[in-house]
Amino acid sequence: MALRKIKLSNVAPFSYSFGDGIGGTMADVGRTVGSKTIGLNIQTIAPGHFSARRHKHVFQEEILIVMSGEGLLHHGDERIPVGPGDCICYLPEDSEAHTFENTGAKDAVIWAFGNRFNHEVALYPDQGLAFVEGLGAEVPLATVARSEWTEERRKR
Repeated sequence: MALRKIKLSNVAPFSYSFGDGIGGTMADVGRTVGSKTIGLNIQTIAPGHFSARRHKHVFQEEILIVMSGEGLLHHGDERIPVGPGDCICYLPEDSEAHTFENTGAKDAVIWAFGNRFNHEVALYPDQGLAFVEGLGAEVPLATVARSEWTEERRKR
């Protein structure tokens, strides 16, 4: 078996954005080290910015660790202060959409762990969208039609 080992300092960060004030830089450690199903992204968020659009994963578990900086975790309608050493876990059945807002004066660094699924769906309630990984597309929730072709509904 080949040893999968890297130096974090050698993982090249890239810029990402979901629009004005939402985004930062991200280093994709999971893929770089060769992981097939576990994602680890190191996000660096500038003061006054959000880490992502407020979102909820349908299938993926997510663990967020604040490594440096401070801010607010937008957890549903709550605003919860977070700082270095705080660890948050979201399960697929959790109903709260979430994001991190850097309210400090310095960059915030967050380690974001999650499953990588080809079938992932992320819901963005503020934009009325769902990102469907298998389609590689965002789908407006207002146009979604109920289907009887789900496993649960076909049980008889």
